[in-house]
Amino acid sequence: MTSSAQTHLAWRRSLIGISPEILQVCEIIGLIASKRCTVLITGESGTGKEVIARAIHAASQRSQLPMVAVNCAALPNNLIETELFGHAKGAFTGAHASRVGRFEQAHRGTIFLDEIGDLPLDAQAKLLRVLQQQEFERVGSSETVSVDVRVIAASNVDLAEAIRQRRFREDLYYRLNVVPIHLPPLRERRDDIPLLIEHFMEKISADEHQPPKQVSEEAFEFLRQADWPGNIRQLEHALRMAIALSGDRQILRSEDFRFRRGPQSQMRCCESRPLLTVPRDGLDFDEVVSEFELSLLRQALAVAGGNKARAASLLNIKRTTLLAKMKTLEDRSPELVPTQGREAWHKPSLKASRLALVCEKVDPVRDLISRTVRQAGYRILEVSTPAAALELFECWSSEISLVVTSRESGKERHTLLSRIRHRSPHVSAIILGDWDTAGPDAGDLRTRVVARPFSCEDLLLALQKLDREHRAVAHVVCA
Repeated sequence: MTSSAQTHLAWRRSLIGISPEILQVCEIIGLIASKRCTVLITGESGTGKEVIARAIHAASQRSQLPMVAVNCAALPNNLIETELFGHAKGAFTGAHASRVGRFEQAHRGTIFLDEIGDLPLDAQAKLLRVLQQQEFERVGSSETVSVDVRVIAASNVDLAEAIRQRRFREDLYYRLNVVPIHLPPLRERRDDIPLLIEHFMEKISADEHQPPKQVSEEAFEFLRQADWPGNIRQLEHALRMAIALSGDRQILRSEDFRFRRGPQSQMRCCESRPLLTVPRDGLDFDEVVSEFELSLLRQALAVAGGNKARAASLLNIKRTTLLAKMKTLEDRSPELVPTQGREAWHKPSLKASRLALVCEKVDPVRDLISRTVRQAGYRILEVSTPAAALELFECWSSEISLVVTSRESGKERHTLLSRIRHRSPHVSAIILGDWDTAGPDAGDLRTRVVARPFSCEDLLLALQKLDREHRAVAHVVCA
């Protein structure tokens, strides 16, 4: 076997896999290995970008010299230039001797710039000159140093997005991206997982100086189906952990890997098991869905301490949607909410027997209004806009007996009262403003105007007057 053939086999053996993606990468390496063109390798963390860089170097005519690897993310900002290009004696405090930088170390060889996206902008400008002219000056020196270096860069971040955010130079990107190589995540090339497992099992066995262990068929399939968010690196670490914790046992079981499984894999595992099995004689779909929704609502309310806005946020729904679902569930299937559960759900006070809708855009003022109205024996629904108030009213039209709104809402406030009273004529209203801005609603016997600035006593007095004239009391189901 010739020396060139042995070299070819050496770099190819480092690339484990038979998937089309890996075969394409091998083909690209074979085409560009003898060239000096710059290569940009992209892919998620742990996909093997440095392995690809070393394979390119090993397949090239520069393989007789070492490849210099630089982790750009690990370089201190104040030392990046010195690390890459070196410095002259006396260039700064502590520079007692000249130092050769990484580019000079890689002369006639290859330099691998990993995590290139983390390089600061000023260092990017100097790197651009090296790529363009293959020369630079050491820190503290005016002497120009020329080098013959092949540059391979890698990034696990989206450099195009970094350019849009002005964190990466566009001209440098085009200089680096001469030959792009993208490594897909391991979950997209599952055909390579069996070969990777075999490779790592042999490697770990050699590292630990112990006979190789075996992976059971069940565990093998478990590993093949996992999503591996940490990719090849995570797979190797999972195998090392399983071997270490399995003791003298020679067969690795799926249980040895479960705690190493990624969150997406756990989700996949959960999705493969149905939450409910449909019996042969069928089921009541609406009842089952209602029970499930009821369980979610009660759990969210419990976690939120009864705060419905917080409960709605936990479920990623609007507060009005949560209230509507609560009412719909009780209207559709009241038997699903037993008396004890209903009390825990609604937490009614002994005084509260009416429901008030408070619409006020200023949070502190809305809180003051709600506290005062609650003292008068009302349950409270709070909103900040007339549009939200109308949405709530659609759910609670038969329960709301009072609306408190403000003059700041202007025309929208008048529309709110008009639409509410068109549907529920019995609803009383308190307008927080003055007679000039209260509009035609001010002359209605069902309406009281409270001038701003107002006190709690002013608001309570208006509520008492409304109570004397309008005794429309509605039973409150929930608030």
